[in-house]
Amino acid sequence: MYKLAKENKLLLLICLFTSLIFVYPLFSKTLIPGHDTYFHLCRIEALKNAYQHGDFLPKLYYYQNFNFGYATPLFYSDLFLIVPSIIRLTGTPIVITFKIFLFLCTVFTFMSMYYAVYKINKNRLAAYLSAIIYVFTAYRITDVYVRGAMGEVVAMIFIPLILAEIYSVLYTDNYSSIRLGICFGLLLLSHNITFVFMCVIFGIFIIINCKKILKDKRRIFTILKAIIIAFGCLAFFIFPMFEQLNSGNYTVNEFVNDFNLSNYTLFFKQLFTLKINFGLAGHEFGESMWMTTNTGLVSLFLPLLMFKGKKKKTSDYTFALICTLIGFLSLFACLDIVPWDHLNKIFSFMQFPWRLVIIASSLLSFSSGIALSSVLEGENYKYIYTAFACVTILIGVYQLSVILNQESNIFNNTPYSLIADDEYSGKHGIVTKFNQAELALGDYLPKGTDIDYRNYGDYIKTNNEKSDILDFHRNYNNIEFAIEKSSSNTFYILPLTYYKGYIVQCYDQNGKFEKEIIPYPDQETYLVTFNPGEQMERKKYIIYYKGTKIQFISNGITLLFIIVVFFQEAARKFRKSQNCQLKKEKAERSEFQG
Repeated sequence: MYKLAKENKLLLLICLFTSLIFVYPLFSKTLIPGHDTYFHLCRIEALKNAYQHGDFLPKLYYYQNFNFGYATPLFYSDLFLIVPSIIRLTGTPIVITFKIFLFLCTVFTFMSMYYAVYKINKNRLAAYLSAIIYVFTAYRITDVYVRGAMGEVVAMIFIPLILAEIYSVLYTDNYSSIRLGICFGLLLLSHNITFVFMCVIFGIFIIINCKKILKDKRRIFTILKAIIIAFGCLAFFIFPMFEQLNSGNYTVNEFVNDFNLSNYTLFFKQLFTLKINFGLAGHEFGESMWMTTNTGLVSLFLPLLMFKGKKKKTSDYTFALICTLIGFLSLFACLDIVPWDHLNKIFSFMQFPWRLVIIASSLLSFSSGIALSSVLEGENYKYIYTAFACVTILIGVYQLSVILNQESNIFNNTPYSLIADDEYSGKHGIVTKFNQAELALGDYLPKGTDIDYRNYGDYIKTNNEKSDILDFHRNYNNIEFAIEKSSSNTFYILPLTYYKGYIVQCYDQNGKFEKEIIPYPDQETYLVTFNPGEQMERKKYIIYYKGTKIQFISNGITLLFIIVVFFQEAARKFRKSQNCQLKKEKAERSEFQG
């Protein structure tokens, strides 16, 4: 027990030490905004606002984009923003909240890689080294500080866990469909593109081990069950997302379809870039604007020891060797010599070929510690592990020092109102007709509209000349007003961006509910529009986002799966404890009889 406590204490100390060094640029009075930092800050604030109004599963952020509303939660899960949103509810400034969130992500990133390597290789020194390399990989530094890509930052927590579960189900007899399914599910909720990458990697491992799998139907059943568990638990997000995508045409579709992947490849020399550069995604802007999107030097060269060390026939060595090969193949696929311009139609979803570096960084960091352990066996070489860890940290400190030289007007106490103000927070001021700080590129806005959200105003357009709009009120998730009369062709266009799920309720002058009206999008502006029909007396209309039947059913499916999985896991642990107790009692009886 003492040894276990001591080991866990050492793990915690190394994890905190590594994480604090990684986030030391955050100890300053400012926040250096990455490409998407404002977008994620605004998501945290929007989720906090939802909680304040008792909306714990928001589908829209109603206050965003000048109160027109924005459906980020329908397309981009906010599950992992729950913790920073709760911190924000305590009154903690939004910038400080974000910095705490980044620190927590770094801690969990370290722990997940340590867990994966130690579970597979059983070498604590290798696990420590891989975890340190993983935290300081150049791609992750760029994700956190240059891109502000929180989806990928969170995804890097789950990639090692998935590797551990892939190893378990394909190379051991101790595997769980629940763990495998949940890990893949959490990855999808963090970043869907990385989820697709890891599904492909899982597929590669399945193909390599197809003979073993075909001989053992339990493994096939476990994999299929994991898929069902993942999609069942994710029903609350997956089905509403596809429903919304099918109900309209959004900017993200045009953005992906018009992408030329060849503009976002890497040149060979970029794989060796050491200095972190605050550049852009593509290489068409010149070398001075190339982002640093590589694995880092340590994780690039250390895995090569897999080919130098003793060729073992152990499952952990085989698994790490395959990870190494896939890692280097992923790096190669990022290069400009690959004909990406001919692959646009198939791979346009990934946007940037260099996204594959997240896979290379994860797999090569994972195999780095194991590669060194294949050459150095035993605890006598701990100083060599320590030396590699120190080199990794020193390179990381050098790379992070560049961040401290960046200028920013976002301080620890900067209020959200200024962060969401393009004119204040944007590098180039106001350049869009929507709120760019809150919406980034506006991926989930309707495509083809030319509405000026910024100057539109909070008013209702109508062709009704028979009645003025009376008693207009606007709250968190509703607009209400009254009219005296309307004709059959009367319409009202509301200052709300249309997403499927809006509803209009009609009440008579005594407050009695009469009917529900299904609104539709205006053809030019794609704003919520409805026709009240012909009526000659005062009516009150309340417009709010109710959601859809598919959203309701999907929530029920997810709840059902969570309950089933919970009780199934509880039953498994109970049976395991019972078996252990029976074995213990049997051993005691044998000892007594002897």
